[in-house]
Order: sequence, then C-alpha cells, then structure tokens
Amino acid sequence: MCSKHLHRILVSVNNPAHSARLVDQVLTQAITNGLSHATPTWNCILRAYSNSPTPIKAILIFNHFFIKKSSNVPDNYTYPVLFKACSCSLSLLPMGKGLHAHVTKTALDSDIYVGNSLIHFYGRMALFTDARVLFDKMPFRDVGSWNTLMSIYNDFSDSGEVLILFKQLMFEGIVADKITLVILFSACARLEKLHYGKTVHCYATKVGLEYMLNMENALLLMYAKCKEMDEALRLFDEMGSRRNIVSLNILINGYIDMELVDLARQVFDEIVDKDIVLWRSMMHGCVKAKQPEEALELFKKMIDEGVTPDEEVMVSVLSACSRLSNLQYGRLVHRFILQNNITQDAFVKTALIDMYSKCGSLEEALVTFYKTDCKDVVTWTTMIEGLANYGLGNEALHVFFQMERKGIKPNEATFVSVLAACRHSGLITEGCQLFRRMGGVYRVQPTIEHFVCLVDLLSRAGLLYQAEEFIKIMPAEDKFISYKALLSACITYSEFDLGKKVANNMMKLGNQSHEAYVLLSNFYALEGHWTEVAEARRNMKELQTRKKPGN
Repeated sequence: MCSKHLHRILVSVNNPAHSARLVDQVLTQAITNGLSHATPTWNCILRAYSNSPTPIKAILIFNHFFIKKSSNVPDNYTYPVLFKACSCSLSLLPMGKGLHAHVTKTALDSDIYVGNSLIHFYGRMALFTDARVLFDKMPFRDVGSWNTLMSIYNDFSDSGEVLILFKQLMFEGIVADKITLVILFSACARLEKLHYGKTVHCYATKVGLEYMLNMENALLLMYAKCKEMDEALRLFDEMGSRRNIVSLNILINGYIDMELVDLARQVFDEIVDKDIVLWRSMMHGCVKAKQPEEALELFKKMIDEGVTPDEEVMVSVLSACSRLSNLQYGRLVHRFILQNNITQDAFVKTALIDMYSKCGSLEEALVTFYKTDCKDVVTWTTMIEGLANYGLGNEALHVFFQMERKGIKPNEATFVSVLAACRHSGLITEGCQLFRRMGGVYRVQPTIEHFVCLVDLLSRAGLLYQAEEFIKIMPAEDKFISYKALLSACITYSEFDLGKKVANNMMKLGNQSHEAYVLLSNFYALEGHWTEVAEARRNMKELQTRKKPGN
C-alpha cells in the first residue's frame, strides 16, 4: 500500500476504534517489510493512536521511527498529537517534558499550533503556572490559544480567571468564537454569575454567532444554575428539535436544585426514550426532596422498562431505603446488586452500610463494612456514625482508631460522628482528647457541630462550669446554640445561678428563635421569675410562633 493511498484512508476513518485497528496493520507492515512513509502519513498514524485506548503507542512509534531511525523529520503537526497522547496520564509527564525539549531544539515552540498543544498538555497535568508562562510568552496568540487556557482554568474550578481572561481577549481585539462562549457560559454557571452570563448572551446575538447545540446547552445550564428557570424553559422551547438528552437532563436538574421536583417529574414523564442519566437524575432528585417512595417507584419502573441501573442509581435507591427505614426492601436491593453483578465501589458499599445502620441491622452493617476492601474516609465515617447512633461509643472509638492505623485521615464529618459517639456514651476524657487532636494533629478547623457536641458532652456529665468556660473561647456566631444546650442542662441539674448567667448571655447575643424562648420561659418559670416568663412569651408571640405540645 503506497504512502499517499494509506494517507487518504487514514484521514477518511473517523471511528477511533476502526482507525486503531487499521494503524495496527500498517505498523506491522512497516516493521516486517521495512516500508517507509512520509511524515504526513506518520502524523495520521500518531493521531490515530493518540485518540485510541493506548496513546502510549504514539510515543513509542515516534521514538522508534523519528528519533532512533531518524528516517522522518517531525513537523508542527507531529508534536501536537504527541502532547495530546502524553496528556492522557500523569505518568507520561516526563515524556511530555522530553518532547517539549525536542520542540525547543527544533525551534517549533514558536509555532502557534504547537504552542497551543503545549499549553493544553501542561494544563491537563495541573501545572497551571507552566501553562500560563507559555501562554504569556507566545509571540502570537489566536482565539484557540485563549480558549485552551480558559478551558484549563474552567476545568480545574478557577472559573473567575476565565472571566478575567475573556476581558483581556476582548481588549486585545481577538474575536471570540463558539468554543469561547461555551467555556464562558460554563464558567458563569459555576459562579452563578447571571448578569455576566446575560451580557455574554447579548454579545453572542450582537456579533451574529450561529448557535450550535453545545453552546445552547451551556447557556441553558447557566440559566438553570442561576435559578432563572423561566429563561431556561424559554430557551429550552426555542431549541425545539435540536434538544438532546443533555438538554433534558439540564432542565430536570435545574428544577431539582430549586426543589421543584414535581415540575422535574413532568419533564421526565414526557420523555419517551430515557437513558440511564435521566433515570439517575430523577431518582436522586426524589431522594434529595425527601420523597423516597417516589424514588423506589421510579426504580421499579426503570427495571420494568429494561434499563440496566448503574452504581449511582443503586446509591439513590439505598438512600431511599434508609430514609424509609425499610430493611426488607434494602435487603432485596442488596440481593439485586449481587445477582446483577453491579460494581460495589466505595459509594455503593457506603450506601449499604448506611442503609443497614439506619434500618436497624447494625450487625449487617458491620459485616458489610468489614467485607469492604477499599474503604475511604466516608465509609469509615458512616460506620462510626452508625455505632454512635446505637450508643456504642467505645465501639465507635475502636473503629476510629482502626481508621487512623490504616492511614486514613479523618475529616470534619468524621470528628462530628466520633464526638457524637462520645456524647451519647458519656466518654468525657476521650471526647476532650479527640477535640484537641482534631485541631492539633489533623488541622481540622472546628465548626459549630463540633463545639455543640463537646458542650453537650460536658453538660450531660454535669460539668456545667467547664462547659461555660469552653463556650467563652468559641467564635461569637457559634455561641448561641451552645448556650441553649448549656441552659437546658442548667434546668436539668437545677443550676439556677449559672442558668441566669447563661440566659443573660443568650439575650445579649440577640438571636431569636422559638426554641430559645421556650427554654428561657421554662427556666424563668422554675425560678419563679414571672416577669421574665411573661417577657419571653411576649417575644414568642411577636415572632408569631407557638410552643408545640411536648416541647
């Protein structure tokens, strides 16, 4: 097969899988028969491998036919596909840097096509400073250069920098294209910058950019994330037959994020051909909206329609079982997972542990936990929380210390769970030690949940004055909730002198809540201070609240 004919065939093949099979045959021929090909043909072969599941082959071919044999001279189309291949894995960073050195030696680093691919490579490797230095040093930048850098920042959650770069792009007189606007709308969606997004929308209309589906979906996402669902729905209707599954999913998730699950369900029910993504979104929305029965009903309907659930769907279904405390259904779901060989990743295992814990079968939760090979911090925290809720403080501490020995670093939620375990079981010394280690060893900043756990732990043990001293060192905005716990303990232990002090401090903080006034009223009633009781109840009426029976 001649080089020109082969070149035409490779260019015409769009399917990466077919292209990879073809170049495997070409490569075998070249090696066994000693055939030589022109650089453009090799570039096609390299491009095919860079898009294949084995991009490392592109690097190996380059090293053999271009470097070792020196039979071909690489050009400005050779290096971009190689940088793309290297960007597929962090392990290929050294190879990418080696290629960068080759580019510099051959003076191709000034080529804009090569420069853009270098920026993309360093960006995918999360070397943002290197990418930015390359961008700033480029002698000439086209819109592709700007898009590449903006895309990197947007992909790695620095969307604010995207907006700054766009202003610079406009200042330099570069005309934005459709890709620029897709990146911008995506950035505005993440930042929930509605006004900025509308301005960009007007700009796109003004310059007459023809809307493509990706741009419309990005704009739709921007309106949905900014909670402008009327605008989102108007755009959705205008899209008409151009809408795809992504468009539908954006609209459904927009309604779900605004807790308008019924509207999301209306859109969902009108879709004839639903894919797994839509089922997943709708079930997650039902669970999030505290409608677990609807989530389970959707799951049954999904199975009846022959759609195969994935791991994320099973997590939502198990969460629904947890909310309903439906152990029997939860066991059936677990059996379904096993029978259908659904991957039990850390998320599924954690959801199973949570379900069994909340459905009253701690034994099955523990069995699942210890059978889980790859436990992440969420898995450990879920098990600790389950034990804490059963009042098994020592057992929860045992799991926490096991976690430490395994080298898993606890996070904020872990410490809330383990401190709650100490609170439920009256483990004062252990709770205080854990609180100190949280900041001293793990550098976890205490939040209101941690403070309340420790205050409640001390208060329940009758160490009211120690609890008061602890509250004094807390941030002002977190004191009120802790004072409520302490005042409740003062009532329980008849510590009226301290209670007066706590009540005064609560009033000084000025926070108003029904529960706080109920506590104050009860405390003053026990003291026989009827004037203060009347004042607390008057304040309750002003808030238009009413004490519920039993509170």
